[in-house]
Amino acid sequence: MFGMSLHVSRILTLTLAVLVLEAASASARTKKSATPSTTTTTCYGTPVIMQGLDCPRRPARVEEPEHAGDRPHRPRVTSRGSGGTYVAPLPRTPSLSVPQSTGPYIPPPVNNPSERVMQYNHSFPFNAGIGNNPSDRDAYIRYNLNR
Repeated sequence: MFGMSLHVSRILTLTLAVLVLEAASASARTKKSATPSTTTTTCYGTPVIMQGLDCPRRPARVEEPEHAGDRPHRPRVTSRGSGGTYVAPLPRTPSLSVPQSTGPYIPPPVNNPSERVMQYNHSFPFNAGIGNNPSDRDAYIRYNLNR
């Protein structure tokens, strides 16, 4: 047990010594300044980074005028993808069936009493007092529910 703690303490001491030596050597190194001590010359407005690099001597590129007999320059179009040309399939001929005439919408019959009351409630303003229909809303709904 005592030998184990002695071994661990030696490893910790060695690690601490290495860290102290590393810190001392890092602080002893000279640090370079962020700004250079000499001024850099520019070449046509571009800073020269490397020493001894000469500025390029060639002039700026000048566009040549087009000649009247020459064809205008067009970008070359190349096909991309898997190769062959794509031919769209012919559209189907539409079916010549006679369209059926549409009539008024007839809703399906409602079997739920709650839905029937709601339906009678909506139809009351249109059918109240016509024929044998009562002109009172509650009487109209009772009359139609009992039929």
